[in-house]
Amino acid sequence: MLALGSGVLAASVAGIAMIPALRTADWSLTALPRVAAKTGMGNAARAVDPGFHTVQHAGYDGQFYWGIAVDPLATGHVHQSFDKASYRYGHPLYGWLGWLLSAGHARAVPLALVAIGLGSFFVAATAAAFLGLGLGRGRLGWAGLFVALNPGLISSATHDLAEPLAAALLLGALATYVRGRRALVWTCLVLLPLSKEPLIVVLFAIVAWELVERRGRRAALFATAAIPALLWWTYARIHFGAWFTSGDTALGEPFAGWRRALFHGRHAGAAGAVTLTVMIVLVVLLTLAALRALRLRGPVDLTYLALAAIAACLAPNATVAFSTALRNTAFLVVLVPFVFASAPLLPAQASGSISVRRRLPRLESGSERLLLRR
Repeated sequence: MLALGSGVLAASVAGIAMIPALRTADWSLTALPRVAAKTGMGNAARAVDPGFHTVQHAGYDGQFYWGIAVDPLATGHVHQSFDKASYRYGHPLYGWLGWLLSAGHARAVPLALVAIGLGSFFVAATAAAFLGLGLGRGRLGWAGLFVALNPGLISSATHDLAEPLAAALLLGALATYVRGRRALVWTCLVLLPLSKEPLIVVLFAIVAWELVERRGRRAALFATAAIPALLWWTYARIHFGAWFTSGDTALGEPFAGWRRALFHGRHAGAAGAVTLTVMIVLVVLLTLAALRALRLRGPVDLTYLALAAIAACLAPNATVAFSTALRNTAFLVVLVPFVFASAPLLPAQASGSISVRRRLPRLESGSERLLLRR
């Protein structure tokens, strides 16, 4: 019930956060992708739906997920209005699901994207609480709050972005991994890099841990989960003539983006002071978690360190804007309670305990000594 409550809270918070944008747009869900009016994307949206609510100022990334849902394989005309189609189609899963749920009807895409976003938020928070309850014997049930109250995920859900879906797949992969459900783990690992390319590090982390534990067959199985993403990226490279890495890079010199955000950002006034305070707390929290993850107790620690290294190299264009910085660190915040947990997230054993595997050798050796004495 606690896990389900976390999921309901997450979906409710995200739904409430959508109200201001919807109220000013006569409650039209077409307002959420924030399609810019005076662009090719605006023209494409009005061609599909004359009543599509576009914005007069700069659009946002949600418009490209809407475009992928309308033009899933980039064989139509909408993708021609993208700012960098090769980059946008590098992580098409959210748009693809919008196309599937809308059954290919372009006017139903906004509703489909909202449904997927809220559903993903629910699944992610529920999975986080479930994992926390399993680790902390009830004391880490609040891990779901790191999803439900995650500002980066909330902001993403209100703008039809893929972060809630990616968080659901990330936590789903971990939940099924500790339960030993190989087919479900493999499925989540297949979908993760198609939701957000950097999350392929989750696959690498699990494969590396399986190799450390000398489970070569399982490592090989999970490694094959990278094949679908590699095939899609190859298709996109041939189709667009460029790799998905050809977009405006969000990476740069280590810590340069964070220095710019903290010391040279716009922090005047009360609002700026609050923003600066939150960013300092965020950086300190994530740094402490990174130090904790150096224990390397399992794939969660490996995943966190890999994502933290990426976050440390974020360029100013990915950190100076407060909402963008929150989005780009949302997955790290999701993993924080599991990095600090006293027990690691590892595959369940016959006893049903997630962390019992490390105790078994001592128990077995003690039993053998007792038998020898007898």
